[in-house]
Amino acid sequence: MSALTYKILHLLGVLLAFTALGGATLRALAGTGEDAAGRKLAGITHGVALLLILISGFGMLAKLGYDFPFPLWVWLKIVIWLLIGASVAVIRRLPAQATTFWFALPVLGATAAYLAIYKPF
Repeated sequence: MSALTYKILHLLGVLLAFTALGGATLRALAGTGEDAAGRKLAGITHGVALLLILISGFGMLAKLGYDFPFPLWVWLKIVIWLLIGASVAVIRRLPAQATTFWFALPVLGATAAYLAIYKPF
């Protein structure tokens, strides 16, 4: 696959992840009970998105010629990926903080985008 195909798959994963996180956050804000179907759909979407982000991200790194040890910006993006991955469980356990997540998660996404575009460090 080309680097551009990996980039499109990576962006698709990001869109899916934030769709799932937005749904989980709104559910926590609304204080709804155990809606098994909605929760399951958000969980599956989030998991598929994380896998897609991970595979396409490393595929893109390989196509662009980055090798281990990775630059610092790649490690920071991996940390952000871990935070995004854990956030769905944290949102569920701390529904009182849903408003904080509503604003903090896009900041994480913007930070990841900044790191990918400018590649500092």
